[in-house]
Amino acid sequence: MPSDGQRPAPDAPGSPWRTRASRVVYRNPWMTVMEHSVTRPDGNPGLYGVVDPGDNVTIVALTDDGRVWLVEDFLYPIQRRAWQLPTGGVEPGEEPLAAARRELLEETGVTAVRWDTLGAFYLSPGVTTQRSALFLARDLTEGPARRESTERGMSARTLPLDEAYTICLLASEASGANAVTALGLWLARARLASEAASL
Repeated sequence: MPSDGQRPAPDAPGSPWRTRASRVVYRNPWMTVMEHSVTRPDGNPGLYGVVDPGDNVTIVALTDDGRVWLVEDFLYPIQRRAWQLPTGGVEPGEEPLAAARRELLEETGVTAVRWDTLGAFYLSPGVTTQRSALFLARDLTEGPARRESTERGMSARTLPLDEAYTICLLASEASGANAVTALGLWLARARLASEAASL
């Protein structure tokens, strides 16, 4: 991460933006906000703010009978409770799979033997560098959750995968579902359909 006033890494080849200087305008344990002085594609000077909360992981934990684990929590930025797939940040130096194992255990108490990668996706690349790695976890064992202090109001349950998919995609406004939850459920259904077709 560039320090205050230091120019970041060179602009990518072919970029229509030119970065002149960068500085950290805000930092806490969960995110950094950078302000970049730029020359815009139209040639005019400007500022570009970028939020870096670090990468995260999202887990589709599927039971043997086709149910998926969801967690409900109060989400401060949108000021409402919502159901979503287990998700959380990747610690510095941590591999995404290790983070996925840790987050699933923390939020649900579930461990998994089989882990399949579903892909990694930028969440909102116009304003943030954050990317989410999605995993399908199977061969589950249940145990006590190990939630952090800020997750004490969290609860967990299972729903049939198709039901969770329908709620998140067809009633997203009512359910409060986020994009990465909808994407994870869609990718899991696609993976399962592909596996069934290859049998």
